[in-house]
Amino acid sequence: MTEERPRFRRPWEQPEEGETPAGETKGDDPTPAARPVEAARSGEDPAEPASPDQEPDQDSPDVDLTDWERMASEPSDLDDLSEETYITATTEEYKGLAEEIARLRDAEFERQAVVATMPGVDTGLVGFEDVTGRRGITEEEVEAYEQARASDLTLRVVTAVGLVGLLVGSLYLGGWWFTSFLAIVMLLALGEFYATVRRVGYAPLAIVGLLGVIAMPILTHVSSVFAIAGVTVLATVLVVLVYSLANRRNPLENASITVFGMVWVGLLSFVVPFGRSEHPVAFVIMVGLVCAMVDIGSYFVGRGFGSRPLAPTLSPNKTVEGFIGGVVFGVMTAAVLSTLPPYEEVGFTGSLILGAVVSLVGPLGDLAESMVKRSLGVKDMGSVLPGHGGMLDRIDSFLFAVPAAYVLFLIRGLL
Repeated sequence: MTEERPRFRRPWEQPEEGETPAGETKGDDPTPAARPVEAARSGEDPAEPASPDQEPDQDSPDVDLTDWERMASEPSDLDDLSEETYITATTEEYKGLAEEIARLRDAEFERQAVVATMPGVDTGLVGFEDVTGRRGITEEEVEAYEQARASDLTLRVVTAVGLVGLLVGSLYLGGWWFTSFLAIVMLLALGEFYATVRRVGYAPLAIVGLLGVIAMPILTHVSSVFAIAGVTVLATVLVVLVYSLANRRNPLENASITVFGMVWVGLLSFVVPFGRSEHPVAFVIMVGLVCAMVDIGSYFVGRGFGSRPLAPTLSPNKTVEGFIGGVVFGVMTAAVLSTLPPYEEVGFTGSLILGAVVSLVGPLGDLAESMVKRSLGVKDMGSVLPGHGGMLDRIDSFLFAVPAAYVLFLIRGLL
């Protein structure tokens, strides 16, 4: 028969029935250590002396009211406490704790919001917004964003189809129809430019620039592309004369902006001779498709593989990989078009050269507009085309590509 070990009771545990509390004997009189506790419970003064005959002086600081000799001589539950008993009593509650910790460490838990009750907070749900400090996106907001993107894409497609339809229709009608269509496009583009620079504080002489950009395609249709230079010289002289005679603020800056915008948009007049060629629709569509495929190739290749910025100051989103991809797409498009009957006169080699030149020069027009917009601190030049922004934003590549294509076609004797 094994000897029952005495149970060690912690100070905060209540004694079981029939068990003598620590610090007391099994007799009627509690130990001196327990007397202060009982006295406190009964409301008596715990420092009251045991015998009235030996009442000490309460005012004397040297009097010790504790009977240390009696406390040391009387037995206590701690006398039977051994090291083995202490270890057993303190580790019994933590039995299997190490195994449970190891199991929880290897277990997988799903991340979710924490539900807790917090004073002063209306709800006890702690979400990712409370942790990150940023408001999360709800399912309704995600759905609304996707619907907006789909709607914007539809609007862009409809606008692009309508614009291309007007271009092709004017080419089929030919003559002044095509020239008038170009004059309207150029007028809208230059008007957007002048409105944008006015918003940032400049005051160009818009009437001279707008009249000049209308005269460029009309005089080119009547004579030749040399009319573009003649209109530029005449408009420059008129602008300088006005700013010299009139008292206008910042004459040099405003005069330069007036002439710059007119000449920049006026470069589109080089496409007027294409309308008088033997294959006006085919030649214009060829230049337009190559420019479009350059943009598409640059976007997808740059998005998927782009890492090195092409012009970080002007356009941080454009990459060298995207530029190379755009050139490849443009040359391949020109090569495929060369197999069609309307392009037999251009030939395979001529188509490759045209594709390479337009693919290299077209992005420069896009970078030129990025430079202007960054200097002015604007994102778009206008919003005349739903889903596309401004007219100038859509023809920026053509402003450099069309003069280069005109020179190539002129050398081949096709214009």
